[in-house]
Amino acid sequence: MLRTCKTAALRLFYILFALTFLWLTAHIMVNGGWYYYEQTELGLGLAAALALIVLVTAWRLIARYEALLARRAGLITGVFLTCMGILQLILALRLRYEPVFDIDAIFGGASQWVETGSFPSYYDYYYRFANNFGGLRFMYRILRLADTLGIHDRYLAASIANGALSLGTMYVTGQVAKKHLGVRGQMMAYALFALSPPFYFLAPAFYTDALSMPFPILTYWLWLIAKERPRRRDRLLLYTLMGLAVSLGAQIKATVLIVFIAILLDGIWRGQWKRTAAVALIGAVILLAGQAGLEHAIFQHLDRTRSEQERVPVLHWVMMGLDGNGMYDPADYAFTESFTDKEAQSAAIKQEIRNRIRALGPEGLIRHLGQKGVILFGDGTYGLSDCLGGEPLTESRLREWILPGGTYNGIYKHICTGVLLAVYLLLIAAALRDGLRPEEGMLIPRLAVFGLVLFLLFWEARWRYFSNFIPLIFLCALPGLDVVEPRPHYIM
Repeated sequence: MLRTCKTAALRLFYILFALTFLWLTAHIMVNGGWYYYEQTELGLGLAAALALIVLVTAWRLIARYEALLARRAGLITGVFLTCMGILQLILALRLRYEPVFDIDAIFGGASQWVETGSFPSYYDYYYRFANNFGGLRFMYRILRLADTLGIHDRYLAASIANGALSLGTMYVTGQVAKKHLGVRGQMMAYALFALSPPFYFLAPAFYTDALSMPFPILTYWLWLIAKERPRRRDRLLLYTLMGLAVSLGAQIKATVLIVFIAILLDGIWRGQWKRTAAVALIGAVILLAGQAGLEHAIFQHLDRTRSEQERVPVLHWVMMGLDGNGMYDPADYAFTESFTDKEAQSAAIKQEIRNRIRALGPEGLIRHLGQKGVILFGDGTYGLSDCLGGEPLTESRLREWILPGGTYNGIYKHICTGVLLAVYLLLIAAALRDGLRPEEGMLIPRLAVFGLVLFLLFWEARWRYFSNFIPLIFLCALPGLDVVEPRPHYIM
């Protein structure tokens, strides 16, 4: 009876997961002309169809030569990562820019910290947005290491480090895909990264979204390795490494925690109580210690009382996500900061959240979330223009492609979003298939991605907020290729 109920629940979740992305994909196709994206339904449809053809063709070729690729997997991985790294570095130098706004707070603050021992020019920012201090400290460590190594070009140092993080992300994603789908999954993971233009331009986008990208997929990889280890001592070591990955990643971007929660839910689902308890305990201790260390570090520079008074509360972003198109609104900041008493501020924000939900009503809330879904998950460029749009320090025609308003930016957006939509369609196909014949293999990635969707739909909307989960989204999509084009069996 219990087994039947679990199977039914798993089937229901996979179908719900598929329908959620079908809903998002439909909104993206219909509303692709939203003012930021400037995309057409026909253009997106053609781009998505072409991307699917390329992916299916690559899948068939990999299946045909799978035995050969398996023997050369290490060499292929090395060549792929080397080529991607060189290309990223070349493009980063051609796109040299002066960071502005939040990117400047991370990069400029870290640069000043290395030079002077603190970051006084950015104190006002971090009094309000202490949530970004983890990203600042991470970048500070990168630039300080570069300084020690004699690399004083800080833009170059940050780009090299961020590029290295992205290459590590690609490698780990390939390893995870290999565990699930064999060498063909590993090679297709590399193909997905190669087919996604933003990964060529990711190195100079050294903000929290890109800096935190390795940690969700790394946490999951460590969990998969731990499951294979028969010795308890080895598992405990890997649980500790998981905790460190989650703690460091969550300090940069809190959404990394969603993967850790998904792992715990999976353990509870499977009835692995002892292992789940060990992971939860070790992870909680490391997370709390990391947060305490972060708090201690920030108050070495900032006044605690002023920080507690000026810090933007978490619910502010929930409130802002329920108004207009759910994006940044200066009026909402003015509302939040009009209260000097923190208890009154909290009560006012909670009341405003209730008022906005009541004003929207059930139908209006669904429409609002659909509109936000387009913003949150409809940008195949991963919102890199937010980071790369500062004052250019080198001339390059690349900006005409990757920045809004550029001559060829519309073409670039269609290509990138077409690839993303193809990924979504594969993800939907895989989830629907597994909903018909439930398998637990992809439960953690799907739980994590679904958790991210739920979180972001009720958060402030921004097109780059989902980018650190792209490797997990790719992973969820890969089994869809077996639905679109089942692997033929060749005699080698």
